[in-house]
Amino acid sequence: MFAVTAGIILYASGFRLDLGQGGFAKTGMILVKSVPDGAKVFLDEELAGATDSTIGSLKPQTYHLKIEKEGFLSWEKDIEVKEKLITGVNAILLPISPSLKAITQNGAKLITPSASGSKSAFLSGDKLYFLSMSNSFLGFLPTKPQEIAAETKDFPFANVTKIEFSPNESQLLLTAGGKGYLFSIQTGAVGTRVESLAALRAQWQTLVRKQRAEAVKTLKIPDEFKDIALALASVWSPDEDKFLYEKSEGGKRQFWVANFTDPLPVGEETNRKILETEDKKLKLFWLANSQNFIVVAGNTVSIMDLDGSNQREIFSGTLGEKVALSSTDLAQVIIVTSISSKSPANLYGISLR
Repeated sequence: MFAVTAGIILYASGFRLDLGQGGFAKTGMILVKSVPDGAKVFLDEELAGATDSTIGSLKPQTYHLKIEKEGFLSWEKDIEVKEKLITGVNAILLPISPSLKAITQNGAKLITPSASGSKSAFLSGDKLYFLSMSNSFLGFLPTKPQEIAAETKDFPFANVTKIEFSPNESQLLLTAGGKGYLFSIQTGAVGTRVESLAALRAQWQTLVRKQRAEAVKTLKIPDEFKDIALALASVWSPDEDKFLYEKSEGGKRQFWVANFTDPLPVGEETNRKILETEDKKLKLFWLANSQNFIVVAGNTVSIMDLDGSNQREIFSGTLGEKVALSSTDLAQVIIVTSISSKSPANLYGISLR
């Protein structure tokens, strides 16, 4: 009886009987999830099951994991299994032929995401619009932008060159030359003239640094990362436990991710270089799940894993602006493009399901 009980305890602790070694060998597991789920999982080219399940009794070593689902691009990566630990895998499977659906009809420019990624704003003609990225897209039904304000003679929107969200994301600052107007995010908002853009931006930057200082304290970020974490150029993830920053070396741009998720998932690194490029115009945007990036390079849009692997293209064509945003439910990525040379650049949603 004691032997049976001891065997159960060892089994639950990740040990498996290895007759070749004359005893118990320590093993590990892989927990595989995917969006969408129900995909086939291959381990070293052998079918091992389906996503949203675990693969157990694995010897500690590196395995090649491949995930496939009909109608979607395959996902694959080398995964390290460690003894008595569960290595988590969360794969986004992208459609082979994603559909494209218009969100606006009369043009769109200066599409601007909020820091949280849950909001965006843009101009269309003589109107200012707000677009919630957390609306229920219900399998790629189009979302409807909310009209915030119309231009005035004193402040024509045709001259606006920049849109900015306030730190609490309740206001929008529109600037044209040396002029700036503040708009509350509500229907029928009336713009308020900003007397000093420099003073307002300084105030906002102070608030952002205070917010980040609290995050640094909560996440117990080491001293060597604090300055980077507080820098306004660093882009924090929507879940606020990691940030993207850039370095330059040998004439190349290097993108790094500092990850302070606690506990740090098996296989992840606290600080990792994810991309190196000579492309000065390439841009990275966080996907809403904080586990992937949207890569905008030239006229292509791709999705890339957190560690820089599995970069897969979802769009190739003319981009009106080098920007891409994702809905919080991961149903679509929104870009600015035009279908024909005679139509203005509009917001379009690329389906991810």
